[in-house]
Amino acid sequence: MLVLALSDAHIPDRAIDLPSKFKKLLGVSNKISQVILLGNCTKSYEFLKFVNEVSSNVVIVRGEYDNGLLPVSKHSRARESIPINTVVRQGAFKIGCCSGYTVVPKNDPLSLLALARQLDVDILLWGGTHNVEAFTLEGKFFVNPGSCTGAFNTDWPFSTEDEDKQDETEGMQNQDEETDQTAEIGQQQEKEEKDQKNMQDQNQDQNQENQTHEKGNDEEINRDQGQNKSEEEGKEPVEDDLELSELDIDGSNTPSFCLLDIQSSTCTLYIYIYIDGEVKVDKVVYQKED
Repeated sequence: MLVLALSDAHIPDRAIDLPSKFKKLLGVSNKISQVILLGNCTKSYEFLKFVNEVSSNVVIVRGEYDNGLLPVSKHSRARESIPINTVVRQGAFKIGCCSGYTVVPKNDPLSLLALARQLDVDILLWGGTHNVEAFTLEGKFFVNPGSCTGAFNTDWPFSTEDEDKQDETEGMQNQDEETDQTAEIGQQQEKEEKDQKNMQDQNQDQNQENQTHEKGNDEEINRDQGQNKSEEEGKEPVEDDLELSELDIDGSNTPSFCLLDIQSSTCTLYIYIYIDGEVKVDKVVYQKED
């Protein structure tokens, strides 16, 4: 028995359609028993029509960008509400389905485990991250099919990097302020010491006083040059930090979906990823514990 898991299509907001090679693979009739849509897949009637052609048995859960109601179809004028979570049975497995926006903290394995326990399921399917994942935790199987269209994810941490950069810049500014304050205090102390020394040396020879004065001027010039050099060196890392590549981000815009082949108490997961115009497949086997 084959179960297809799709998530985060975001058609037409962020993507136009599924990759053509995905549609060709999924267009084989009478092969897939059930389709599960894990959020953000209900805004395109054409996409839902294609999904119903893949299998008439379609289960949908609500994503944060779904409006909560299915669009009106040609066969029914009533608009059905979309549940946040649901549980389906296939073979010996109970499969929980949800969109990741209801999990707090988002995508946290322990929170996902808590939800799987709450729903009392063997397998938990979730979406919302646009990254394909599969792992086992305490005997339960967790699967995220990623985005079937490769739509971009607004949760990618642009703001995190900006905050880190801002914190570093503010730290350097505070360091510069502390350096300026220290230099000012040092200059004041040095001036007082110099005045005191001049008062003690009033009876000394004028030439010796001139030499001492010239030496003090040289030291002050050298100190100012050293301070300017330190400030210039302190500014260089700030300039480097501002050069941030637009491509240096986390997250994935790679289209992917998952197909679960369920036979009795064994689930074979096939992960399909569309990379460089080709479809690559990986396989994971999960055996239900007795």
